[in-house]
Amino acid sequence: MSEGAFDSIEVISKDMDFSSFECGNADHNDFIRDAALDELKKGMSVTYVGMVDGRPVAFVTLVTAAYRTEFLKPDTSGIRKNGEVPAIKIARIATEKYCQRLGCGEALVHYAMAVGFMVQERVGCMLILTDALPDKITWYEHQGFVLAMKPVAGQNRKDYPMFAILSRR
Repeated sequence: MSEGAFDSIEVISKDMDFSSFECGNADHNDFIRDAALDELKKGMSVTYVGMVDGRPVAFVTLVTAAYRTEFLKPDTSGIRKNGEVPAIKIARIATEKYCQRLGCGEALVHYAMAVGFMVQERVGCMLILTDALPDKITWYEHQGFVLAMKPVAGQNRKDYPMFAILSRR
């Protein structure tokens, strides 16, 4: 699979069957089965689902956020320091085990960035954020994300804030 591997990317709906969805992360499995649709109805998040042959094989959940600029690297010229900037946050992203390492995650990150650009044109959005699990930092760096906080030996964080700047087209 590549970026165009999905037949479609759709907003989660009650018609999608996630009963056999297994990505290797119990929290993500539980979220997609039990909470994603409810969060959509409440306006808390939107989950986009990558579909192949009518089956959901991957998802990304997006929320709005504000990011404190003092955590940005000094090379982010044009961004006012000591304030906040509008952002879209990847709250969760997961791929079925049998589809992992086939480009689904990359396709969903690109989709999230496209959503960020659409938001940017309507109400403003400067960043895509995520909190990366330690074993996913390198993967996110390959997607263009930068660590806001470097891992420190002996520090037992469960995740690390990362960002990608949405450059104006």
